[in-house]
Amino acid sequence: MNNKKLVWMIGIPLLIVLWAAGAVVGRYAYLLQGQAPTRERLFQTSSGGTPHYEPIQYRAKDSRPAITEPQFVSAADAKMVGGTMGIGVSVDGDSRFYPLFVMQYHQIVNDRCGDKPVACSY
Repeated sequence: MNNKKLVWMIGIPLLIVLWAAGAVVGRYAYLLQGQAPTRERLFQTSSGGTPHYEPIQYRAKDSRPAITEPQFVSAADAKMVGGTMGIGVSVDGDSRFYPLFVMQYHQIVNDRCGDKPVACSY
């Protein structure tokens, strides 16, 4: 059997299988990063929003509202699962944590931390 036949019989089908497997893994990669929706994380946030776990698609400008008056709970009262990813900010001893499942939907939070203006974007 010559090399051209081997490429067509083995190489091309193998490339198709690898491409399909990559597409499946890429779509659900966020599950491997600790962002999977678990029972503990499916709660309504204190600001009234619900967690968003689907991959983000392109959105038109201004289609997602910024959070301009964020509401927080103390770390002791927060119902967050260990390993929840987010953005942490600490200014002059005042600390904030913006979970990525909130930032994926709103994409920007305008806040004050340590009496300084802070814009958190994702």
